[in-house]
Amino acid sequence: MEKARATFFSTYLSGFKPNLFAMLFGGVTTATAVFAMISQAGTAIPLILNALNLPSCFTSDFYEGSQSNFKKEGEFWYEYPHGVAASSYRFDEINRTRDVIMLRNLTPRETKDWETLRVHLPACGGTARLSEGFPERWTDLQSVWHASRED
Repeated sequence: MEKARATFFSTYLSGFKPNLFAMLFGGVTTATAVFAMISQAGTAIPLILNALNLPSCFTSDFYEGSQSNFKKEGEFWYEYPHGVAASSYRFDEINRTRDVIMLRNLTPRETKDWETLRVHLPACGGTARLSEGFPERWTDLQSVWHASRED
């Protein structure tokens, strides 16, 4: 009668008895692996953004600056000095990378190299730079940061 009541566990797994220590060790190891994956996500995200050539912040079509603002309106960018309603300069966007938005000057100016003048807006904010001439001469222009559009 005893043989008729044999179960799968008593027949095949009777020698296997899980150890409490082994179960705890397995749980701690799993928790450690999950924690390691979560902590590594902080370093993986910038690598993924870099591989996809995406900026590490949300870019904008409106950058406020310490001296003037840059706004994209339609296909062109315009520079607006603070306190003035009319734009003073017009630009064409010629390149956008994950770090910089490069603008080509379209407005005649009193300098001899106005046709080569480029404004380099940092995509995530920082110091906007100006380049002009051949060879290029670089000048720090102003501090800029992206802001919400105020239409």
